[in-house]
Amino acid sequence: MPKRKHWSTTVEESGVRVRVYQRPGSSRLWYSIVREDGSKIRRSLDTSSRQLAEERARAIARSIAKARLTGVTPETLTLGQLFDQYRRHKLPTLSGAWARSAETRIHLFEKAWGRDLAVRAVDQTRIMLYCQKRRNLEVVSPGLEPDEDGKRRRGYRKPRPVRDGALAGEFRWCHSAFAWGCGFTKPNGDKLLSSNPLAGEEWPTEKNPRRPIASHERYVATMKHIDGIDPEGRLRCILSLARFTGRREAAICKLWASDVLLSEDRIRAALAAEGMDERRAEHMPHGAVRWRAETDKQGLLFVTPISADTRAELDHYLRGSPRVGDVPLFPAPRDPSKPIGRETAAKWLLRAERLAGQPKVRRGVFHPYRRLFASERRGLPDVDVAAAAGWKDPATMKKSYQQADAAGVLSAVLGRSE
Repeated sequence: MPKRKHWSTTVEESGVRVRVYQRPGSSRLWYSIVREDGSKIRRSLDTSSRQLAEERARAIARSIAKARLTGVTPETLTLGQLFDQYRRHKLPTLSGAWARSAETRIHLFEKAWGRDLAVRAVDQTRIMLYCQKRRNLEVVSPGLEPDEDGKRRRGYRKPRPVRDGALAGEFRWCHSAFAWGCGFTKPNGDKLLSSNPLAGEEWPTEKNPRRPIASHERYVATMKHIDGIDPEGRLRCILSLARFTGRREAAICKLWASDVLLSEDRIRAALAAEGMDERRAEHMPHGAVRWRAETDKQGLLFVTPISADTRAELDHYLRGSPRVGDVPLFPAPRDPSKPIGRETAAKWLLRAERLAGQPKVRRGVFHPYRRLFASERRGLPDVDVAAAAGWKDPATMKKSYQQADAAGVLSAVLGRSE
């Protein structure tokens, strides 16, 4: 019996030939290219459609021809070329907030260093130049720049001097973008970057980071005035969840009604659906909340128990605003089909705190309650506290969220427990 011949074809674009073929044992079509040094590269085209495979192969051939024509190599790659590839391949994989943050930082580095700067030319001198321009407000975020007519944009805020902590965050992101370039493989098999120019370099770090923490007294005082801001009870329940679950306000605002699990049967069903141990329901006497991966900052999924205080606030809210199924638990004021925005919730909370006579916490609205949650539980196992409030790394929780309290510091000074 003659051996079966697998399908293959060759496409040519801009002088570059690419062979498209069917690989034995694979449902996907593949391509192969002969490098200039005679070696071959073989990759999957991630499709079983011959038409789509040929289109992708032609696009690959064009990109290779352009790289050969312009002489773009890991050594000549410019900042603009790197960020263009980052936008095309990495940004679509990021959540909305992370993608917007990346776009802002791309804007900052391109404006400070220029799109034509060779990435390999980034060194300590460039780092110092960037810091100088940011501190002198020569380079600011896009939202703080005037429009093309020189007019201030809507929501304009006067730029403030940049702290070392903000600069450190921007360089950490840039380091990660360069690291992504070192791992990204071009169609011809070469890496986008051969090395990370920021590896081993130094940039400013915040010596006295601002990490405000709320108090339970602030929570109690604010709750007395909160219904005057939102009579429907959304803000009251959101603040309660922030106080007693330690979760980020963005994740709380995006909860669905179906994520609130108030019976053992529903908890077991949710655990089973997520591939988790159903026996965990035995340790959730007051109910649980499913925190979806798509609404989590780090893309993590959790099903965690709630306290009696949280259950009481949820029961109170749902009695006044019954919500069932895959609908927002906290609907937006103008469009009930969408969840309330974190910005709206933050504005409401600030108004409630003013009514309660509470001073504004600098650089914090909901997040200080996340630090309060972590700090109150310093004596508990780190892994349990991290899982309860959604930290991926307990070390981050201990470093950036758990704080010493006045009584504990006094005990340390006196050398005894009070």
